Amino acid sequence: MKNKKVGIVLEENYTRIISSISGKVYDNSSVVCWNNLTKEIVLVGKDVENAIGRLDDPLVVVRLLKNYAVQDFEIFKAYLKILVEDFFNVFKNAEVIVSSPSSDLEFIRNFIYNILKVEGGASSVEFVSKTLLSAIGSNANVNDEYGVLILDIGYSCSKVALIINGKIEKSGVTIAGEKELDDMIIQFIKEQYQLVINDETVEKIKWSIGTIIKLRDELELSIFGRDLITNDRRVIVCASAEIKKLFIRLFTNYKTLITNVLESSSPIIRSSVIKNGLFVSGDLAGIIGVKDFFEDFFNFPVTISKKKGYSAIEGAIKYNK
Repeated sequence: MKNKKVGIVLEENYTRIISSISGKVYDNSSVVCWNNLTKEIVLVGKDVENAIGRLDDPLVVVRLLKNYAVQDFEIFKAYLKILVEDFFNVFKNAEVIVSSPSSDLEFIRNFIYNILKVEGGASSVEFVSKTLLSAIGSNANVNDEYGVLILDIGYSCSKVALIINGKIEKSGVTIAGEKELDDMIIQFIKEQYQLVINDETVEKIKWSIGTIIKLRDELELSIFGRDLITNDRRVIVCASAEIKKLFIRLFTNYKTLITNVLESSSPIIRSSVIKNGLFVSGDLAGIIGVKDFFEDFFNFPVTISKKKGYSAIEGAIKYNK
């Protein structure tokens, strides 16, 4: 019988846990409701988001990570203890693969290691880069001697890595992530239509009319919001051609980052990586035209991860030393 494997990915906007035996066991927002008086967590994840605007002192909403750094170590510790208690049977005797933005800090890495190993009963704990896990979850052959490129689009930052023989040889990072696109969409609608929209509407815009290529038939979406002046509820119609420039602006950042990583590599590596091309993971990998956008510019194969935003957590189960 194969050893049980468990993957845990801690990101700014989500926490996910997966088991080789029971599949996905946890998928929730990385946000908690903290009681400043009793010093304890009273709500986690989506329950907190549903309560925003209805909480009074001493209850406060705390996002565990901001700009990929732990905001309050005491709250972070309490959160992990809850996860270990709730999923003790998942972690017990398992080989645990951890991806956490702050795990490069020794005291955070040691805490995560100890709580999973001692309190969670894990047989082993290993920390692995989310970029590498995303490549594995995208079905890229990371052990290929020719190398593969991965663009992993995150929430508040995105990373490009050149992976050869299972190791990241070159990498680059940009603060251009999904949050930046969300902010650009909100600002555009506000300036163009004097309309204030919520997060749910931003998501509808991205996935209903979002594109980075010219479409034969333009897409349109009715958008509801609050008038900036009167605060009355109003509806406008927005076309894909209007917001395409926002998506192009974001993905041009990625194009530049990929180019920089390639140019920092040797000519031999640059020529050999063409064999496997570029893999793209993250939720925004699903935007219309991503594959064509990169293939037209780089002239090598581009593969969009079927798992998209779930590439890293899927890669955690597939990962082997």
